[in-house]
Amino acid sequence: MNVFLDDFGIFLSRKRNRFCIKKGGEVKEIVADDVDSIICCSSGVAFSSSALELATENNIQVIFAKYRGWPYAVLMPASLTGSVRARREQFLAYNDERSVVLAKKFIAGKLVNQANFLKLMAKNRRQTDPKLSEKLYDSGKLIDDANDRISREQGSNIDEKRQQIMNLEAEAARYYWDCVRQILPAELEFTGRITRGATDPFNAMLNFGYQAVLFTEVWKAVSYAGLDFYAGYLHADRSGKPSLVLDMMEEFRQQLVDRTLIGLITKNVIKPNEIIAADSVEEGRVLSKDVIKVLLGSLQERLDSEVMFNGQKGSLKSFIHLQPRCMVRFLLKEADYAPFCLGW
Repeated sequence: MNVFLDDFGIFLSRKRNRFCIKKGGEVKEIVADDVDSIICCSSGVAFSSSALELATENNIQVIFAKYRGWPYAVLMPASLTGSVRARREQFLAYNDERSVVLAKKFIAGKLVNQANFLKLMAKNRRQTDPKLSEKLYDSGKLIDDANDRISREQGSNIDEKRQQIMNLEAEAARYYWDCVRQILPAELEFTGRITRGATDPFNAMLNFGYQAVLFTEVWKAVSYAGLDFYAGYLHADRSGKPSLVLDMMEEFRQQLVDRTLIGLITKNVIKPNEIIAADSVEEGRVLSKDVIKVLLGSLQERLDSEVMFNGQKGSLKSFIHLQPRCMVRFLLKEADYAPFCLGW
């Protein structure tokens, strides 16, 4: 489970092998073995050094984030897993064809998942809304076409091909988000994807899901595989930018976050008028606390849900942790790399 600390006055301490979460007169104890990550999104949370020590002893990452931005700090054990050889190959691969292959695979995972989702939505609406059903299915095929064109790109290093790949991905994104707009209720006023600083309800939920949940899980998976967070291929190098984490997130954005949020909205679990916080003492908080609670619970449930991929059955979370290890085998030229994507 992920422990989410998002309110003023919370104090996290340690009691033997348990974390104690105190707020006011309430105390909740959680056994360390049950904790995967601790995510702090409030400037009003305090920690004891012994609680942080307990986290590092149990390989529990402590993530510090703001509501309108990616995590700004991650506390993790000083000792890392994985082989030095894998990291050496990770850097060497940037200047050969492996960088192009991996970039295309990361995008393929994203686009196949998007296309299959639209086709599934088209199937579900065939009787109730034939016109929308046709639009969704056709858009799914257009995304497939963009992915096919990306797959045919060839190059000896990613710097030669990144712009062409990203242009085709942007084309597919326009088809996808336009369809999402038509699926969502009009009250959300979703006009398209906004990444930084979004204040409209659906984009704010997407950003929260990507940043607070998916990013932290992929960061941890990359850490366990012994790879460098900042040496990616699809996302260009920039100081402080964890490019490899962003690369590997692409395969899971739709399956973890988009699918979950669209389901919560279309099934009326979350109502449009409940999403935005009425008032906030936290700088940058957009979403109401009740919605954040629902999002965290639903995203955790999706992480734990079983799926079938590449002939294996396991939780979505287990495949998030599997993919960086598969990347290591690809870098070491021991196996091919198959992007994570599910059928419809």
